[in-house]
Amino acid sequence: MRIAFLVNRDVESNLTLNFLLPEIHQSTVGIFLSERVGSGRKVPRMLGQLALIEQDLFNALAPGLSGSGDPVSSGHRFGFAELQQRFGVPVRVLPSLRDPAGLQMLQDSGADLFISIRFGQILKNEALAIAPRGVLNLHSGLLPQYRGVLATFRALLNGDPEIGCTLHWIDSPGIDVGRIIETARVAVEKERSLLWHILSLYQPGARLIMNAIRRLERDEPMTGTPQDPSAGAYYSFPGEDDLMRFTTLGWRLFDREDVWDLFESYGFPLRISAP
Repeated sequence: MRIAFLVNRDVESNLTLNFLLPEIHQSTVGIFLSERVGSGRKVPRMLGQLALIEQDLFNALAPGLSGSGDPVSSGHRFGFAELQQRFGVPVRVLPSLRDPAGLQMLQDSGADLFISIRFGQILKNEALAIAPRGVLNLHSGLLPQYRGVLATFRALLNGDPEIGCTLHWIDSPGIDVGRIIETARVAVEKERSLLWHILSLYQPGARLIMNAIRRLERDEPMTGTPQDPSAGAYYSFPGEDDLMRFTTLGWRLFDREDVWDLFESYGFPLRISAP
């Protein structure tokens, strides 16, 4: 089975590929990148600080994120260019899927299955019809409770004891409404930040993807469970009031240790030792 990934150019998508490619790079025919999630409209300044770490800083440092050794055994991870070099999987920016050239790139990949992780474009019917085995999406929230963006933020704001991620089919252009394959849950840790909680979802999320790939390779039925359209809610980007309430409850978007630990896991030293 030939697999192509549709991912965003951010650290969470890259992290998931680091967990997956050592096992399935021989079956992977391409990685297609979106540059941003959403329409590009202005978001609150506090959220811009989070995007600075997840996208801007990560991509600025990516040429130096070379890691060392094997990503599983050594614990070091690799940026997108290094993943391409080490595993021989082409990594390309995907044009708008409203442009026939973008659809043609997906068609030319010859993929049997598309796997979407934080991909920044909505897949219309023309794109959904390309891969004969369908399109799977890893959503970083529990469905159907939390559709839309920043589901982890909403779960923490609502006082949930657990956060989670959901693997589901994309079988229509609707957002986060497809049949659910499996979910994974992570206990909330009050002393940790939003960024830590978001990042904590992608290793269990990668396991959900691997389980689904193995089931499809064995031709096991995997229709999934339909979602109740009346359950849960769709969330857009939080506003200033949401962010103020979040901080009032004692939550932080990120901590300095989060950033250090994240980039050091890619072999990029950010800590400055005392003389």
